[in-house]
Amino acid sequence: MLFTISCNKSDDENDFELQTITAVLVGKGHLNNNTIYTRQNIVITNNNDWQTLLTNFNSIDNNITATFTETNVDFNNYQIIVAIDMKNRSTSVDITNILENTSNIAVTIQNVQLGVTQDVAYPFHIVKILKSSKPIVFQ
Repeated sequence: MLFTISCNKSDDENDFELQTITAVLVGKGHLNNNTIYTRQNIVITNNNDWQTLLTNFNSIDNNITATFTETNVDFNNYQIIVAIDMKNRSTSVDITNILENTSNIAVTIQNVQLGVTQDVAYPFHIVKILKSSKPIVFQ
């Protein structure tokens, strides 16, 4: 006699497929003479923190936020991801992938363009994604 036993796990965690999150570009460029930000990644989930970042960016580079695609963000539905690096003006910092899994949202940050100039600048990349209660981790 031959018996075949089949198990099928159907709980939500095992059914969750890795999801690519589409980000909307808010701003990308370089900060010069930066004395406020170090190499860092920031998640902004409220308007107060967003306004502070905008004010700080404009104090570093006069009116740089005028180059942003938007400065009024609906934080009831969205959150902002900011990547800042310390390199040079010919190097970029890039949010290249955002993946949601069962426990978090993983943000991949790379330097897609690498330069060799001797100046010091702070490349930044700012995107907007749908709001989530999951923690954001940077890779």
